[in-house]
Amino acid sequence: MSDLLSRDTRRAAARTARVGTGPTPDQSRMLAAVAFKTSGLVVVIATTLVLVTLVSVNSDLTGTLGAIAGTWFAVHLVPLTIGGTSLGVAPLLPTLIIGWSVARTVHRAVDPDTERRMVRWVFAASLAGPLAVTAIALAVAGDASTVIGLSSPNALAAFSWVAGVHAAASGTGLILARWDSLVLRRGVPEWVRALVAPLVRALSILVAGGAAVVLLALLASWETAGALVESGRDFVGMLGLTALSVLYLPNVLIGALAVATGSTAGFGDASVSLFATTGGPLPPLPILAVLPEGPAQTIWVVMLAVPIGAGLLLGRDCAIRSADIQVAVSSVWVVAAAAGVLAALFGYAAGGSLGTFGTVEVTVWSFGLLTFAWLAVAGTISAAIVVWRRAEPEPEHDEPASAVVPAAEVAIEAAPASEPKDGLDVEEVVEAEVVDELPAEPAQEPVAEPAVDADTDEPLDAEIVAPPGDTDGPAR
Repeated sequence: MSDLLSRDTRRAAARTARVGTGPTPDQSRMLAAVAFKTSGLVVVIATTLVLVTLVSVNSDLTGTLGAIAGTWFAVHLVPLTIGGTSLGVAPLLPTLIIGWSVARTVHRAVDPDTERRMVRWVFAASLAGPLAVTAIALAVAGDASTVIGLSSPNALAAFSWVAGVHAAASGTGLILARWDSLVLRRGVPEWVRALVAPLVRALSILVAGGAAVVLLALLASWETAGALVESGRDFVGMLGLTALSVLYLPNVLIGALAVATGSTAGFGDASVSLFATTGGPLPPLPILAVLPEGPAQTIWVVMLAVPIGAGLLLGRDCAIRSADIQVAVSSVWVVAAAAGVLAALFGYAAGGSLGTFGTVEVTVWSFGLLTFAWLAVAGTISAAIVVWRRAEPEPEHDEPASAVVPAAEVAIEAAPASEPKDGLDVEEVVEAEVVDELPAEPAQEPVAEPAVDADTDEPLDAEIVAPPGDTDGPAR
């Protein structure tokens, strides 16, 4: 009976272990922080900005909740409709900051030894909190539609954009936190691990090149940018235009990078490429001063140095990690494909509708394809050159044959500065040194000669006497 009870107890324990227990109080608090920390900060900051803006323009606070809900949608790239005007171009800088905050929070919540069950809970919590806030924002936007003219966005689009932003950020944080365990336990192939660093370096060079293009264009049109800032009239207006320009800076950077690869960036009727420009009406935003005011210039072709330089460095990095030309070129093409996909995704996220000004966009398919092409071609050439130079045999240098030097000459060169002592010649000194270097011969014992008579020169009979203490010696 006792054996049966113990067996049932073990089965129940095993069933409980398979099902799993709920989170501990500490884990529950951590999951709540993952779910609502970033979302709560976004709501607080949005509330502060809306209140400051309404008070600064002497407006009532009737549509405060609707404006907060609209801000939540805007920072998650959800298209909005205000007063019948569609606004789909949202600034990317707040979205990037939100993604960084989510990834950092998730990264701190897990470690390489965290159980997979807990990892799933962390990922689910990172999505549950923002989706709950989105549901509340949709309800608030529906109620505020009659006050501020804000139409409630499409629910599916709102949930999709919010879930996509937070899922990408949370997944990035989990991968960074559990990278070692994924590599060791999951057996991530070596070639995948070897491509992470070249991909990050290539993307960093592309971003830095786009930023350099924007900076140079802004410096070239500094007077136009200053005039657009002054169009804000008072201090609050100029500050608002400057802050809005900073928020849209990543969007402009992506457009400049698209132009640098050979694609086209359009702003309504206006468009810019390396080979042609088209004019059109633009909103009075100071950051848009980077758009050229005249036709395309031949010097603009220099911007192709950005993707070509990134491709050359990518090929060098891949060739350094593998001496096989096929592996190096394959690595270059895989990284180039990943960079092209990311370029197309960010190009799509940076564009959208801007009401009466038309559609702001980059040609997504050409942006991704040209990014892939430049990185792949330049990277292949660079990888082939690096592998060829590493495989080139080094020239062999014939070492001169060493001459046999007599020991006497060696001894003379060893002590040229010392003068002979006691009147000895140099040859005697050399001979003495050479003799000293020879191994010493074992000493021979002296042989006793027989005693001889001085008168007759005949040997005398002598009695052999043993030394004192030797009793075994012969006696005569």
